[in-house]
Amino acid sequence: MFQMLSGQRSSSRGQGLEAEISGLGNVHRHTVAQTQVSQFVIDNRLGELHAGEVECLCLCRQMAIPILLTDDLAVRETAKRLGLIPVGSLGIVVRAYQVGEIHLEDAERHLMDLYDISSLFVTRAIVELAVEQLHSSDE
Repeated sequence: MFQMLSGQRSSSRGQGLEAEISGLGNVHRHTVAQTQVSQFVIDNRLGELHAGEVECLCLCRQMAIPILLTDDLAVRETAKRLGLIPVGSLGIVVRAYQVGEIHLEDAERHLMDLYDISSLFVTRAIVELAVEQLHSSDE
């Protein structure tokens, strides 16, 4: 998926994935001029972040998108500093449950899988807080 989003296509699998994503209906491709990104980096002192992360932050600001989906701690902190709301994988699962997209049992399992199976670095305590959020949204 990274290759597709960065404009690099190395296989027919990437092209198939792009077609599948395009079929979702609410997918848009946006670009930012490199000069705008460079100025954004200077204005906001973002030299420590990777290019893709900076471009995402720049697009959010440019398009007035208040939420940034990321699990990267440095990007989350920068997003907050820029007045954006960072939401990570755990938050996405909690929100999916809150709006009725998934059942409680599935949400709990997905949260535990993020701790047990995924490569995401997250502590057990943080996962337990997310599970508590699931239950507190029922009240």
